[in-house]
Amino acid sequence: MNENCFTFYSVSPTETEVFGETIGRLSGGGELLLLEGTLGAGKTVMVKGIAKGLDIKNEIVSPTFIIIRSYKGRLILNHIDLYRIDSIDGLGLEEYLDDEDSITVIEWGEKLLNHLPLDEYLLVRIDVVDENSREIVLEPRGERYIEYTRRIKDGISGY
Repeated sequence: MNENCFTFYSVSPTETEVFGETIGRLSGGGELLLLEGTLGAGKTVMVKGIAKGLDIKNEIVSPTFIIIRSYKGRLILNHIDLYRIDSIDGLGLEEYLDDEDSITVIEWGEKLLNHLPLDEYLLVRIDVVDENSREIVLEPRGERYIEYTRRIKDGISGY
């Protein structure tokens, strides 16, 4: 981990969702977030919060079987789940990675890194501490995401 990383400790699913809401509220479009964590770590809970921060009113559900769901709010939220995917070839994910009118959040995002060379993104690692608690680590890649991480850190401090 480098000095640009930010670690947050959540003690409940609600707190994880509020953390996600802060991310959504501070997003301006074009962001790519790669979520990493075991089953049940809280990746979809985080995405529900991001959706709230984007003023999305739809119920957010994991797109495990559909792979991609898009929701319209202040920005479009592209929610992608690569859990059941062995190869991203032919999925057309590239079109979601550079869209300035949306934020793209990919659960099991490490699978994308194995197939595409990405220079800039925000890796969000969610580790289970106990039944309710999570360690959330933001690891920015690229200058844009270093600044984005600073804004998130400052936004969380305001709660």
